[in-house]
Amino acid sequence: MRVIIFFTAVVISLNCLGQSKNYLVTSAGDSLFGNIKLKNGVFIVTNTTGIKEINADEVRWLNGDNFRGNVVVHCNLHLYNDNLYDLELGRISRVQMDTIMVLKEVYTTNKMNLYFGTDDYKTQYYFYKTPSDPLPVQLVVKYSLEGGLSSYLNNRPAYPAEKSRVHIEVEKSYVNQLKAVMGDCDMIPEATWELLDYRVYSLKKLIKKYNSCN
Repeated sequence: MRVIIFFTAVVISLNCLGQSKNYLVTSAGDSLFGNIKLKNGVFIVTNTTGIKEINADEVRWLNGDNFRGNVVVHCNLHLYNDNLYDLELGRISRVQMDTIMVLKEVYTTNKMNLYFGTDDYKTQYYFYKTPSDPLPVQLVVKYSLEGGLSSYLNNRPAYPAEKSRVHIEVEKSYVNQLKAVMGDCDMIPEATWELLDYRVYSLKKLIKKYNSCN
């Protein structure tokens, strides 16, 4: 009898331990434990007491096996595509999508934090947040195909030499976004802005310089 009671207690303990790894925190400060899934803008939490649905706008933070990040952001995501075969010549897509992003904080400083997330197609997105921002803000990038014979014939001065070939052009809106925040930092030379890539190592290097400014 004691053996049965012991094993029952172990099972209950393991179940509680497993649930403790999966939980979310609402904007009101409430915590819900259990298996977490996201469907149609609603987080579904399943545990031993039943199933509870929480609107994603009411969730600020989570930890779950089904998510790579922790910070929940409801946003109009500026979509982009850098696949050469999907881009259209001379056209930049301006599509936005109302969606829920679960972001991972990848760099933290006193002045700015950097976040990373992916959409359903595994496309990578970066967000930033300063102490004055209520939620992380998307860093926007766009890609398009430029050049080609028709572009060269229509506007030769704009497409000299190598530019006359078909190539991927990058619209770095994220540079202007960060300049607007960091513009008064004299430790960031113009060359840094020109070389800034939409990559975690490049963005972290910039934020580190900005954090060193007085």
